[in-house]
Parts: sequence; structure tokens; C-alpha cells
Amino acid sequence: MTDFKTPETVGDSEEPVVTPHAPEFAFDPTDPWTETFQRGLEIAGLGGKRVYEVGIGTGINVAFMLQICEAALVSGSDLDPRLAGLAERNVRDLAPRRADRFHPVEGAVSLIDTPEARAQVGRSDVIVGCLPQVGEPDDVRLRAFRTAQKAKLAKGADTRDEDHIAHYYPWAEFDSYPFNSVGLGLNEALLRRTRATAPAADVVLNFGARVGSAVLFELFEANGYVPEKLHSQIVLQHAGTDISFFVALENALAQTGLEREFTCEFYGDPEGATRLSATEAQALVDTDSAAEIYHEVCVIRGRPALSENDPSDS
Repeated sequence: MTDFKTPETVGDSEEPVVTPHAPEFAFDPTDPWTETFQRGLEIAGLGGKRVYEVGIGTGINVAFMLQICEAALVSGSDLDPRLAGLAERNVRDLAPRRADRFHPVEGAVSLIDTPEARAQVGRSDVIVGCLPQVGEPDDVRLRAFRTAQKAKLAKGADTRDEDHIAHYYPWAEFDSYPFNSVGLGLNEALLRRTRATAPAADVVLNFGARVGSAVLFELFEANGYVPEKLHSQIVLQHAGTDISFFVALENALAQTGLEREFTCEFYGDPEGATRLSATEAQALVDTDSAAEIYHEVCVIRGRPALSENDPSDS
């Protein structure tokens, strides 16, 4: 991946390294998820494109898309209203000569659900994002599902960290979306809204592939997009994200015949050589709290399918 450490320079510059501002309420910009996402964004060919990022966070990806990917313009929003200002500050520091090409949408924006956000999306060529795929641990319906499937919440998982909304989403609010059953309701909602608002735009999303790449491809196809995996790598399961939902999902499918067709995908090593189901991964952690488990993170681009019979929200 192209080096991205100093403002306006790449590679062998002697300019001092600029560290992005990242308070505890923002997702860690040095996380392997960010590294994977940026590699995918670089491959996506954003040069000269108008891009909208759903969930701008610290703004590190905005600066990357402007400086390294040479996007013509980047706009974006976040559910946390504090992050638009933080992102602007980081973009000014990391890409000062291109900072005027960044147009954040102020305020708390869920997906693209404000008039200004929809207007910006409607003018964009590419929509990008990295959205949570795990329901909030204290969600009433999700808790009932875990209880029914005898899947215990991991110790400490119900403690809300400062960056809680970067890891979890309100599961019950998206229960009308079919893929919510595998933790993809928020992502499916974004695909449908984007298809309705910017029908010609590509969508590039970063996923934890704990339910498997095949399911992620089905998500895109069911919502009117042709998927392509741009980049992936095996990463350490984030200690702050509970996996009891995936255990409950496997338990729900047990003895239905479907368990032979679907198990979650975790690994016992960073190379991805030792495949584990969610149940096996949880058992490993229950036995040894210091045990490390891994999963794939991948960047998938969806291009609009030719068919006009797509399920989209108005």
C-alpha cells in the first residue's frame, strides 16, 4: 500500500510525521481494519471521483482518499456529531493542500438520512463505508435471541466504551431487512438507500467476514449490485467486540440441516490456516481468556446491476 504518513508527501520525504488526532470516542485510525480498508480504496480507482464516506470517524480515510487516491472531492457524515469537526482538523493536518475538497455534513447523521447527506450522495460517484455488523449487546430482541440459543454474552461486553457506536448497531431497528438475521441489517439499509439516491454510484464497503464472503456477496446481489472483492487480510478479533451473536446464530441452525451449509468463519492463527466456527472460537476464549482468535476483513465493491428490479427504499 502507498505510504501515508506525512502531509502532501509519499515515501522518502524528510517532513515530520503527522499523527492524526484520535480521542477515545473515535475508532482507532491505526487499526488493521483501517489498513485493509485503505488498501481496498487504493485499488478501487477513486482518482477524479466524487466520494461520500458514511462514517467519517477521525477523517483518516478522507485524507487518504484525497491525497493518495486523488479523489476529486470527498464528503461524508457520521452518527457521532463530534466527528465532523475532528475529521476536518485531521484532514487539514494530513492533506493541507487538498483540505478544501472535503465537505463534511454536520450533525448526527444515521447512514445518509438527512436532506444534506442525500443531496451529497446523489452527486457522488462512489459511496464508501465501514459499518458495524454486530447488534448492541443490550438490545432487547438480541438478548432474547441469545437467551433462546443459550449463547452467553462475553464478560464485560455490556460495558459501553467511548467508541461503542463504532462497533455495534441498534439491531432491532433494522429487523425488517432480511440480512439483519446475520448482522448485516445496517449495511443492507445503506445499500438500499444508496441504490435509491444514487443509482449509478459504486459502493465500496469494509467488512469483517465472520459470516463468510459468500454471504457478503449475496447481500450485494440481493440489493442490486455486482460484488467484487478488492482486498482482504486476516486480523485479530477486536477484544471490544462480542461474538456471542455468531455463536447464537450457529446454535439456531443446529440440527436443521443448514449447519452443513453455514458456519461462521474464525481462525486460530494469523495465517488463517486453522479454521474455527464461532462456537469453537468462543470455547477457546472461555478456556483461556488470553487466547487470540482471528477472522478475515475484506473490502468489497458493488457495481450497480443492469436489472431495474432492485429492492430499494424511497
